[in-house]
Amino acid sequence: MVTSFNLRHLGRPMALALSGGPAAASVVDLFGYGARGAALAGAIVSHPTGHAAVYYNPAALAFESAPSFSIGFQRGDLLLDVNGNPFDAQAIPALVLGFGAPIPMGGWMERRLTLGLGFVLPQTSILIADLPRPGTESFVLLENRAQTVSLQGALGLRLTDSVSVGVGFIALAALIGQIDVAPNDEGQIGSQVKDEVIADYATIAGVLFRPLDGLALAATFHDESRAEFAIPITADLGDQFTLPIPPLNLAGIAQYDPRQATLEASARPIPALALSLGVTWKQWSAFKNPIEYTAVPVDFPAQPDPRFKDTFSPRLGVEYTHDLDPDLRLTPRLGLAFEPTPAPEQTGDQNYLDNNRVVVGLGFEVGWQTLSLAVVGQWHHLLPRTSVKDPALLNDAILEDNPGAPSITHSGDILFWGVELGLEL
Repeated sequence: MVTSFNLRHLGRPMALALSGGPAAASVVDLFGYGARGAALAGAIVSHPTGHAAVYYNPAALAFESAPSFSIGFQRGDLLLDVNGNPFDAQAIPALVLGFGAPIPMGGWMERRLTLGLGFVLPQTSILIADLPRPGTESFVLLENRAQTVSLQGALGLRLTDSVSVGVGFIALAALIGQIDVAPNDEGQIGSQVKDEVIADYATIAGVLFRPLDGLALAATFHDESRAEFAIPITADLGDQFTLPIPPLNLAGIAQYDPRQATLEASARPIPALALSLGVTWKQWSAFKNPIEYTAVPVDFPAQPDPRFKDTFSPRLGVEYTHDLDPDLRLTPRLGLAFEPTPAPEQTGDQNYLDNNRVVVGLGFEVGWQTLSLAVVGQWHHLLPRTSVKDPALLNDAILEDNPGAPSITHSGDILFWGVELGLEL
């Protein structure tokens, strides 16, 4: 596999761009996984079905009675604004695949254990990362969120008729390598690039409790997941250039999903109507600077901590299934969520832009016998926000002119749509 590099001189640092923008979290953390989960704005942890359970709650896999398969396509567009000017952000197209299959076993384990797999395959790359100049304006938690391959696998075990547990993993593509600059046999300066795509694994676990018909309670845990890149650069220019060149280390976090836990309850007042309400805690405080300085003097000031804070996100989902005839059904869906920003006001050198987001999901599914077609749309509205710089906190050693000074205002919208075809075997 060949990975292309674009090295740009940006003043003091050097920038590595595997074609893209700054770090962010994965597509499933931004939009959800599968058409149903996205339409319900993530309020699906207590009643996921099929492959969606792999991400939302592996315990729900244990209640699947038949193998299922799905394939879908989705796209997100980031319409962002900084100081009244459009902010260039890459579109987010991806192919989504998933399936679940009960594992045939005998005795007490009969029809109790189910395997599920899920894949999110970006259409533009395997991994996109960037090492921007310190202080550059960046929507650090939004850009490139679908620009890395995501693989998921899980097992669900039904302990009783009303209790199940599940465990699985999510893997993000990461990049390691090395760039060596040195004279070749003919004395000409050249470079040799070595790179390797590896996987970073994080645990997903869940429990599902159905104490009464039409009532479900669920809890899930997702461990921290990150897609990192590390490309050290060494230079030996030979005898013609005696000036030593210190090694550079192009390193950072291309994608990051925080450790998180969700509690949710769902109820069916009538069999056709499902209501779900939940809250998700995200440990954004563990997310440090997404980039590292590459080559600076020993006495260069340390990059300040971004001071991200933990967040709590409430979610509400509603869906109604209407049987048009014994073999044909229509299910409209609505989801609402509020995603508070973990980023503090950007009063110093950094310009890690992020906003409180209101998320609205809409979708419908048409089912005919064992075949289904689902369509989903999401609208994320970024509430306007202004940060005012504190002159005492600006470090002239890093930037003479901070692009966020004296103040920076940002807002925008995210539009997302997807279509998914499902089959129960």
